[in-house]
Amino acid sequence: MLMHGWGGSRAQMTGFVDPLLAAGYRVVAFDQPAHGESDGKTTNILEITPALEKVAEREGNFDAILAHSFGALVTSYALVNKKVPPPARLVYFGAFNRLLDSLPRFQVQAQLSDEIIEGLRTMLYENFGKDVLDSINNEMLVQQINIPALMFHDTADNVTPIEDSRAIAQAWKSAQLVETEGLGHRGALQSEKIHDQVVAFMQSAAKHAKTATPALAGGAREKKHNPESFFKIICVMV
Repeated sequence: MLMHGWGGSRAQMTGFVDPLLAAGYRVVAFDQPAHGESDGKTTNILEITPALEKVAEREGNFDAILAHSFGALVTSYALVNKKVPPPARLVYFGAFNRLLDSLPRFQVQAQLSDEIIEGLRTMLYENFGKDVLDSINNEMLVQQINIPALMFHDTADNVTPIEDSRAIAQAWKSAQLVETEGLGHRGALQSEKIHDQVVAFMQSAAKHAKTATPALAGGAREKKHNPESFFKIICVMV
């Protein structure tokens, strides 16, 4: 399964299709609600996660989920709070950490006043519940996900700061973080080196079982290593 990020579509992740097909994997794709060709004009994480659950019901268990940005937070939340069967492996790109961090980031982009943002925060708490929104926090969620994971994040990401993935990886004992340089927020999705690295990450698991180490793309630095084992992948482009 491939999960796109907020405001994206499955088209952003098409770079993974040919390499995965060539490696013998099955690829499936869909757009999240109110994204791409899906219906709707507005949505939120509490609407997106049931859609992911429905796809899992239709397609069966996933052997791996590849998720970008906000899609990584959606994936973690769904695995912990919905009836989505846990995949054998996870791969996250530019992972988003805390849901409510989107407010100050949006404030900077839109040049909004503190008063407006605090009013928006109050409205969100009233509509969804403070405890619910505060719990949508990747570095807390992943502590309940005991799945080997490979994470990529670029040091030049100006949409989701690399500190998000660093915090998640620090809390996630089964995760390995690879920091890249010069790819920005979405560059990894179109990078042949990253595509090859992801495929190698999967194939080396089959060849070397618990001793495999994925090759790193140019400019990347390995932060953690975790043992791998054989798995196949179903890709759902969201």
